[in-house]
Amino acid sequence: MFNTALQTNIWNSAPRWARMLAILIAGAIAGSAQAPIDVPGLMLLGLGFGIWAARLPGGHSQFIYGWVLGFGYFLATLYWIMEPFWVDAAATGFMAVPAWMLMSGGLAIFWGVAFRVVKGPYGLLLCLSLTAAEFARAYLFTGFPWVLIGYVWIDTPAYHLAAIVGPHGMTLLTVFYAYIIARGRPAYAALIFALTLVFQALPAIDGPKPVAGAPTVRMIHPNVLQADKWHPDKREGIYQNQLALTGAQPPVDLVVWPETSVYLPIRIAQSEIAAVSNGSRVLVGGQRRDDDGRYFNSMFVVGPDGSLEGTYDKYRLVPFGEFFPFADIAARFGIFGLSPQSVLGFTEGEGPKILDIAGIGKVQPLICYEGIFPQDVGRTVPRPDLIVLISNDAWFGTFNGPTQHLAQARARAIELGIPIVRVANRGVSAVIDAKGGFDTAIGIDASGYADAQIPPPLPPTIYARFRDLPALFFAIILAVFAVRRRRAETVVDT
Repeated sequence: MFNTALQTNIWNSAPRWARMLAILIAGAIAGSAQAPIDVPGLMLLGLGFGIWAARLPGGHSQFIYGWVLGFGYFLATLYWIMEPFWVDAAATGFMAVPAWMLMSGGLAIFWGVAFRVVKGPYGLLLCLSLTAAEFARAYLFTGFPWVLIGYVWIDTPAYHLAAIVGPHGMTLLTVFYAYIIARGRPAYAALIFALTLVFQALPAIDGPKPVAGAPTVRMIHPNVLQADKWHPDKREGIYQNQLALTGAQPPVDLVVWPETSVYLPIRIAQSEIAAVSNGSRVLVGGQRRDDDGRYFNSMFVVGPDGSLEGTYDKYRLVPFGEFFPFADIAARFGIFGLSPQSVLGFTEGEGPKILDIAGIGKVQPLICYEGIFPQDVGRTVPRPDLIVLISNDAWFGTFNGPTQHLAQARARAIELGIPIVRVANRGVSAVIDAKGGFDTAIGIDASGYADAQIPPPLPPTIYARFRDLPALFFAIILAVFAVRRRRAETVVDT
């Protein structure tokens, strides 16, 4: 599609800065394809252009090409990173843009390395290398698998292939499609775009509906601005509002409050919560301090009698947001004025856990961005019947942050065949079925509560049973094919 003599001549005659700007824009176009815009064709165009340009001599290293493409991609997808700094704009607003730039530039290094490893016209090998880079950023340096390339299909029936190959398999498929666009075969490119349009036009695939007598969950959605959440004059009113929403009629089987929704110690609040619960069990997000003085971001199960029936501590903490990386080393040497006695944020929990909740079943609790890690969700033994994800998306603004966060929760449901109850302060609260769909939701700007019956899980998917092995199998096939074609590929055609 891009690979004509005229295009090549124009590219080669353009100044270096113009080529870099074009690649940066291509990366931004690819990133704009993610939620909330959800247009896979933009991803294919942006990535395709980047792959095409990297295969031409242009006076820059392959690392620079890949880094600039990735920088554009992450600038477009992660500008919500600035939102937390604007909560107290007078104190931290000056850090918003530098944080956005540093985060985007840091993640783009993965793409730069992927392009550098291939070093040449071998487009099929670049598909594998870029997929490996996306896989690596899900694990390295605590991991940050936000907006993986393959997520661009979540709002289409195509993402149901992830029940077989998982999110990294979908990334490989997407990059391969972009490579076909880059190769310049008009018939193949037209076919890919036609398939993309067909997938976007197809109706959603319905998941299993709740059976008769299925338990009902109430999602508490207070919609509190982050600037108000911990305000001394407002937090009690926020807490009382959540109590009132919990006690609304009719009674339900389970009530779920969002992340850190209780400002009081749970030992003080649990009896008050139980008193208004109408006999329901209530999942509550709050902070916990243990006997050693450590703090945890936690989820509590409050029973109808006011007893604490279960506790879960978040183990995937946000670097610099919930903990200070290498804080123990910094404190040991007095770096940044820290001391070993300093309270340095939250302590990580023990890891994935199952809460056995009477009347509901086996529940895997997740807090905030723990839901974006496909390597952790649904891996408990026994397998969960339900995933409950609580969050505070007030940190993410009102545009692409909350919508991307919701999309990734839907991805987990599709990949695993497990329903998800997602409850967020602001953001989107929804009961997501085992095919990633939802009928009952509370939007970003709404407040109140919504009741919905919990849909059943499906049998374990191929991805749930074998994880990334199917994706690895297809990657090996592509690698064998790429090696065979390697000598036949040239800079301008393959």
